Parts: sequence; structure tokens; C-alpha cells
Amino acid sequence: MSFIEMLRSTIIKLVLVSLNGRRLKIGSGVMFLGLPRVRVDKGSRLEFGDNVFLGDLVEIRVTKRSRVLIASDCKLDRGVRIVATNGATVEVGRHTRIGLWSVLNGGGGITVGRSVLISGYVYLQSSSHAFSDPKQTIQAQGYKHAQVVISDDCWLGAHCVILPGVSIGSRCVVGANAVVTVGYPPRTCIGGVPARSIRTLEATSDGQPLPFS
Repeated sequence: MSFIEMLRSTIIKLVLVSLNGRRLKIGSGVMFLGLPRVRVDKGSRLEFGDNVFLGDLVEIRVTKRSRVLIASDCKLDRGVRIVATNGATVEVGRHTRIGLWSVLNGGGGITVGRSVLISGYVYLQSSSHAFSDPKQTIQAQGYKHAQVVISDDCWLGAHCVILPGVSIGSRCVVGANAVVTVGYPPRTCIGGVPARSIRTLEATSDGQPLPFS
């Protein structure tokens, strides 16, 4: 990190802490490429681990006693948007990379594991509109919420969508533009609209999981 980058990140950190107080915790070595749009309401919590990188135009909103936890060594690219509300938690594991303009909509909670690769324009959606009552407009029926889980060592291709209630096992690969409506076990290659299992990926030669730092 250059002197200019350190100075910029220090100034941004001071601004964010002054605006959000103890509701915000920022670890050491966090680098801000630009001033993120951060809102942390009373009773909510936003935490960054050490050595997190945030590109410009990042937006994080934490409302209604919710939490957003970004572990150490994560990277949030340009335009990433993370929302936690309704008392939910959005947690991103260590060494995870989130590509540009991706959205984590955490009304029902989102858990992203370690060393996950999330490509650009990916949508993790843990809320959806209710529409079962024919006597009301869809807008008037509110929302349904269900947690989304992306386990360790997954790769989500560009423009894919993960819908509420989906749990994806470790080391899965989700193809570009896939719309995932149900969960899948570890080491599944997934693709299509709606998504389906394409094949099972090979395990490590000794059958043991890969190490994580």
C-alpha cells in the first residue's frame, strides 16, 4: 500500500467512524479505493476484518438490528452492494472475492464461506415478493425471507442469481447466467435456467478437504 493509499484510507476510516460510531468496527490494513456509502442504524453492526479491500462505489446498509461481518483478506470490487435488514446477518468468510456490481440482499440472512469467488453482476437474494393472494396487488403482499448459504471454495459465474432458501455445498461451480432455485451438495457443477446439476467435480486425491489459511 502506497503512502497516498494509506492516507486516503485513513481519512475515509475516520469519516466512517465519525458517522457511525461504535456500530462500525474496522480492522487494520483495510484499504478504501473511494468513500463507500455506509449506513449502520442504531442497534445494528458492521465489522471489517484485517486487510479488506473495498473498491469505489461500494454500498453497505445495515438496518433493523442486523449485522454485516466481512472477514479478513476479503475483496469487494467496484459497485458491490450489501444489505442486511430484519435482524438478519450477512457474513462473508475469509479470502472471499466479490466481483463488480454484485448484490447481496440479506433480508433473510446470507452466509458466504471462505475462499469463495463471486464474479461480477451476481445476485444473492434472500428475500422475494409474496404473490399468492389474487385479491391484493403483489406490492401490497410484502416479502418472504429465507437464508442463502454459499459454502467454502465455491465459484459463482457472472450474472448468476441465487434465490431465497438456497444452500450450496462446498466447492460448487455455478455457471454464468444460471438461476439457482434449489440447493446442491458439495462439488456440483450447476448451470442453466432454471439451474440443474451438470456433473460432479472430482474430490482431492486423498479425499480430504483443501486447507484454508
